[in-house]
Amino acid sequence: MRSLRARHAGAWLALLCGTSLTSPLLAQPTAADKALAEGLFQDGKKLMDEGKLQEACPKLAESQRVDPTVGTLLNLAVCHEKEGKTASAWAEFTEASSLAASAGQQDRSQFAAKRASELEAMLTRLVLDAAQATQAAPAMTITLNGKELSATAATGSGIPVDPGTATVEAKAPGKQPWSQRVTLDPGPSTTRVTIPPLADVAVQEAKAAPAAPPPARPEAAKPEATGNPMRALGFVAGGVGIAGIGVGAVFGVLTIQKAGDVEEGCSGSFRCSHADVEANESARTTAMVSNIAVGAGLVCLGAGLAMVLMSPRSPEQAATVERVWVAPSVASDGGRVVLGGHW
Repeated sequence: MRSLRARHAGAWLALLCGTSLTSPLLAQPTAADKALAEGLFQDGKKLMDEGKLQEACPKLAESQRVDPTVGTLLNLAVCHEKEGKTASAWAEFTEASSLAASAGQQDRSQFAAKRASELEAMLTRLVLDAAQATQAAPAMTITLNGKELSATAATGSGIPVDPGTATVEAKAPGKQPWSQRVTLDPGPSTTRVTIPPLADVAVQEAKAAPAAPPPARPEAAKPEATGNPMRALGFVAGGVGIAGIGVGAVFGVLTIQKAGDVEEGCSGSFRCSHADVEANESARTTAMVSNIAVGAGLVCLGAGLAMVLMSPRSPEQAATVERVWVAPSVASDGGRVVLGGHW
């Protein structure tokens, strides 16, 4: 049970730096902290028994953070060992052995020391060769999975790491950063990574600068759109035709009026007066002018419409009309325009 565990703030073995760091004394956990830690511990134990290691280990780790104890640390080490994180489990067993010995818990200390010894022979180690890089940039910093390494860890020491993937990064003032992602096989194994001298920022940027784009070629001037003379002439002819029809309509009205006068003067007698004869001749003349004006107007209107419809068009406009034809004609009783086509 958690209540039987000794409550000591211990020293954590820093895996990534390969050194043992003693943490400062922590503030005593409150009653609420202890309750939270106990709940997390119970949940973690249950999940670990059910084989749900990815859920169990974080709960045990949080319980240890809230209220550090030897018992929780031992369970966390067991969980990480089952999860395949040999370096984490080895560090936790090592620390638990030291804390248990300080608390007079010899059985726990011996158990943890034995497990740590067994795991040490199975560790995956990462060796970094940064000698040339640090000589070229003494202020260089090296990180492993985002955690900064000590100078000792960066000079050939075998760093215990959990199997899987790891990212090594190196940075220095005035230098381009460098990084490499490596795959770490389960141990016992050793992987070596050489950190090269970092390139100067100015040199690297000059190499990476893209070539200046070639000057833009001026686009050829597009010919200005010109009006269609045939279409314009069609509109003019159509206007003349409309005017002609209007003139013919006026003379047609005059003809009707004069014809009415003649009919009224000649009715009831066998002979028309001289004035009636002249009015009759005038009516014939206006009738002829009306017919000619209307006929000419229809012809001009039809011709204008034909020129507008048959003038060159854009491909879009041309697609709407396949064929158009106009057949104007003039007769004694007026003019006609026949418009046909296929749409």
